[in-house]
Amino acid sequence: MKILCLLLVVSSLPVFAGDSPSTFCNPLPIPNYPIGRAARTVTNGDSSEGSGLWLLGHKEQFRELADPTVLRIDGQWILYPSCDMAWVSSDNGATWRHHPLNIRDIGYAPTVVRHGNRFLLLASQSELHTSDSPLGPFLPLGKIDFQGAKIPSQIDPMLFSDDDGRLYYYWGCSKDGGIWGMELDRNNPLKIVSVPAQVIPFCPDIHPWERLGEWNQNPREGWMEGAWMLKHKGTYHLTYSAAGTQNRTYAMGCYTSKSPLGPFSPQKRNPILRTTEGLVTGTAHGCFVEGPDDSLWVFYTIRAGVAHGFERRIGMDRAAFDAEGNLFVPGATSLPQWLAGKSPADSGPNTGWIPLNGVVPSFGSSVAPNLPGRLATDNELRTWWQPAEGDTSPTLTCKFSAPATIRAIRLIWRDIGLDSTKGVLPGPFRYRVEAETEPDKWTTLVDRTESTDDLLIDFRECPPTTASRTRLVITGWPKGITPGVAEFTVLGTPLP
Repeated sequence: MKILCLLLVVSSLPVFAGDSPSTFCNPLPIPNYPIGRAARTVTNGDSSEGSGLWLLGHKEQFRELADPTVLRIDGQWILYPSCDMAWVSSDNGATWRHHPLNIRDIGYAPTVVRHGNRFLLLASQSELHTSDSPLGPFLPLGKIDFQGAKIPSQIDPMLFSDDDGRLYYYWGCSKDGGIWGMELDRNNPLKIVSVPAQVIPFCPDIHPWERLGEWNQNPREGWMEGAWMLKHKGTYHLTYSAAGTQNRTYAMGCYTSKSPLGPFSPQKRNPILRTTEGLVTGTAHGCFVEGPDDSLWVFYTIRAGVAHGFERRIGMDRAAFDAEGNLFVPGATSLPQWLAGKSPADSGPNTGWIPLNGVVPSFGSSVAPNLPGRLATDNELRTWWQPAEGDTSPTLTCKFSAPATIRAIRLIWRDIGLDSTKGVLPGPFRYRVEAETEPDKWTTLVDRTESTDDLLIDFRECPPTTASRTRLVITGWPKGITPGVAEFTVLGTPLP
């Protein structure tokens, strides 16, 4: 479909209040994305040498959530990602509420497990913490005593409490060191009771998708990481990630065993989640968790790197076991899916809603002067449109190729100029989305002009509305920020 994107000035319109959501859409609309750990003290524009994960040739602040652990407690999902904790969803993932813990960022890849009548929390190279509640307060117990054992660095931990009450610890994050595991004392988890051992090796010749790189081109490096254990019908499914979180080839694999410490063998179906094209790519380092009605879900990291390879987002999708017992994910989605229990009769999880305002290839740095608006509709998290300097009511108008029924709107923002060291902080983007329902008659579909929510990603259902054009009117943004629109997606169904 072709689109036309123009800059206009429009007036205010009334507020629309939508009903309870029936769908979700990736990346998830999680409020209060924190500034990335590597970016909190950098000077924007600093070109001094640093980690090779800085991608622009200089440093810029960015926001980051990744490496999710999720628990299902009393009908709610509780999300513990890297860089801040925690978020709670009471509507099966449609919306999330930030519930800051007393410890919010103690290391990458936090893991939380219910063990007996308490909850244990551990992050990369951190102390072990404990609480009577999944939302804390968490109190430090100390560091695990490895009794002089020579083991790889304690990065990307995963705690697993088996149904017999025994407690296991898995970890690993290196180019070729694989995934390791051992048993902890169930009553004193600071004490190990088995010899640490490698349970999954790096096998680039057998599994080329494990190789590091945007094209899996590095034959001897893989960054094996992100272990997660799932037990199903007496079989232990140990998942892991490889190929580098900064790459679109970042993927998840799975080994299985009849014992929690192996020996493990790769299952026949591998990788279990790998997405290299489209809006959502680099889908790995996640967790598997139960959902409503005995469903199984995966939460995972999504690549969004513009400034840095650790600039990431979070998604979720349904997971399953096939007839042979292989764990798999049918696919990472980027279009609206029905929430659990919300799909119409005889309908699958996919709503069938598609982008109505078109998908246009990214032109990168060679974009022609009359095309930058299209970067907001190119199905790519790493490109964006931004208004001209001094524009106080920036607007993007998109023309459909034919009239269609609009059902939802997705906005993915970039906060250009973010600089916490100078007081330029994240905050709400305010806007409304309108549809031309008759020639020169504009109807408000979504009104967020009074929003106080800091949503880097915003997904809103709207009343089914037939139109040929839509427009995004940006009415407010955080002081000092330039509002970048990475994606303005109008979703719905073409008319018959």
